[in-house]
Amino acid sequence: MAESKKINFEEKIKRLDEIVDSISNKSLSLDESLLLYEEGNKIIKELEKTLKEAQENIKEVIEK
Repeated sequence: MAESKKINFEEKIKRLDEIVDSISNKSLSLDESLLLYEEGNKIIKELEKTLKEAQENIKEVIEK
């Protein structure tokens, strides 16, 4: 299960990089840019949640 989360995390990072590249390097319409921005924001929140959970797990292990 941990391996599945790791792959999922890495895939989200990859997608976030793609979004940043698209917004930075392409002539997108405002609507397209906003959709990508919203998708990126959602991914960032998911990644932050995953990192927070990992940090809490590490803290529990260290405190034992």
